[in-house]
Amino acid sequence: MPKYPLPTRIVIIRNILIFISIAFVTTSVSALEQVTLQLNWRHQFEYAGYYAALHKGFYKEAGLAAILKEGAPNISAIDEVTQGRADFGVSSSGLVKSYLEGKPVLMLAPIFQHSPAALLSLGKHLNTPAEVAKAGTIGLQPGDESLDIKTMFVNEGIPLSKLKINTEGKGLEDLLSGKTIAMNTYLSNEPFFLKKRGLTFSVIKPAHYGMDFYSDILFTHQAVAQKRPEVVAAFRSATLKGWEYALSHKDEMIGLILAQYNTQEKSREHLVFEAKALTDLIGSDMIQLGHSNPWRWRHIAEIYSQFGVIKSDFNLDGFFYNPSPPPADLTWLYRLLAAALLAVSFITAIAIYVHRINVRLKIAKKVAVQTLAEQRQFIAMVSHEFRTPLSVIDATAQSMEMACPPGASVTHDFITPRQEKIRRAVRRLLSLLDNVLTNERMDFPETEFKRTAVDLRDIASETAQTWHHLLSTPNQLQLELVDEPVIALVDHTMMVLVLSNLLDNALKYSPSGSPITLRVRKSNNHASIEVEDCGTGIPTEAINKIFNKFYRAGDAQSVPGAGLGLYLAQIITHRQGGQIDVVSEAGKGACFRVRLPLAK
Repeated sequence: MPKYPLPTRIVIIRNILIFISIAFVTTSVSALEQVTLQLNWRHQFEYAGYYAALHKGFYKEAGLAAILKEGAPNISAIDEVTQGRADFGVSSSGLVKSYLEGKPVLMLAPIFQHSPAALLSLGKHLNTPAEVAKAGTIGLQPGDESLDIKTMFVNEGIPLSKLKINTEGKGLEDLLSGKTIAMNTYLSNEPFFLKKRGLTFSVIKPAHYGMDFYSDILFTHQAVAQKRPEVVAAFRSATLKGWEYALSHKDEMIGLILAQYNTQEKSREHLVFEAKALTDLIGSDMIQLGHSNPWRWRHIAEIYSQFGVIKSDFNLDGFFYNPSPPPADLTWLYRLLAAALLAVSFITAIAIYVHRINVRLKIAKKVAVQTLAEQRQFIAMVSHEFRTPLSVIDATAQSMEMACPPGASVTHDFITPRQEKIRRAVRRLLSLLDNVLTNERMDFPETEFKRTAVDLRDIASETAQTWHHLLSTPNQLQLELVDEPVIALVDHTMMVLVLSNLLDNALKYSPSGSPITLRVRKSNNHASIEVEDCGTGIPTEAINKIFNKFYRAGDAQSVPGAGLGLYLAQIITHRQGGQIDVVSEAGKGACFRVRLPLAK
């Protein structure tokens, strides 16, 4: 073997080490599993968690070589994933609609607990969905990306067929040029540009109309989860780790976006604005990143179903990803086999008994299904009814805050109407809460009424005074009382609730400022309390149904209410020995009359 001088030997050893290092690196890179993520819009802070997972090495530590594909107005992330051009995608809550339409998608984690999507228009004249619908063309994202906004229109009684929708426009450019009068916006994006230009604008948030949805949902193809479950688990875990890093290192992520991902040419100031807005919507300070509530998803699907976006007989069992499925438990199988053997031994002797049990079970199942349907309907109604007045309070408080900077003088004329808005919203919440609690009590027949001898004129006066500040004009509520006492044995609190529900009903279905009459009469052995309005009246086909629990007539869907007020009024009246009825014609108002026996 030839002998080399020392310098030559050092060079040979160095070359060998370099070769080994290159071979090791090549082997490591080739061992990584390549995956592709399709974003649903152009690069911005909205995707900071994915940038962090890539550049801080979290994907690589998980054995993944990730490629991030930028979105565009004409690219649907759902189509890219379901058609095999991407392994993972980012979508809106419209993902659940795609699943229920048969697309093989699997929801992995919602990054945003609240959607930043809203409807943006220039100026201050378009403040409701109805005003926007009448004004002209609306720019929305393609596919199901703007489904929360579309559902908001449907919720307000505006069919999508009557909207002029453009899904291939240029966003803010079209809005500024007048090609569109409103557009789908992110609260973290277009409002910044308009503020910088000194332009006034209006924003309509779907959450204010009961559409509080998830957003920026990470998802994959069901086939990917079945064939490569370890890849799906690793990608999800690394992504959530990336988001935790991004939210605690915002300045670093903004620098990375400016250096490598700034295809929209945003300024640092804009990215700081975006980061702050999105952090509030992600809500990771209170809720664990990626947390998904199946009941909230079911509520979202029920909203879509209620407005005809999807069918009502939906099933979400295959929509949710389980990051840690439990091991197979065959105990049930062994128990089933033992039960089967035992059943065979005694099948003849217990045949009649089983038949009787089955009959009882069918009856119980029918009752249970009906009860469950009522509970779901009630939960959906109450969640919407609580959210709407809270949104009114929030919006009114924000308008007062914006109009009253430090040092500003505030006039009585400015404060009073806003104060009244807040009081009306609070009254609506308290009324709903009273109805909910009373409904719970009424479910138990043993509930006792504290009946005492009360002058019904006092109850009417007290209730009228309570509702006085909620009226459009001071003299809107007209009180007509007989001169002599009208004494009846009733529960004072319960009767106030009955009259409050009847007045609330009259106010909701009457034109603003139109007269409402509350009168107390006395005849023979009975007393009567009447609430009469000049409102829309009740359709003939609904007269016999309006006292049913949760019932709301077809023309009442756009009016706030949970369908409990008239039901409770009837129950409370009946349990005190009275009767309640109504006389009404469509378009000619209604008169509700409560008849109670006089005290002897």
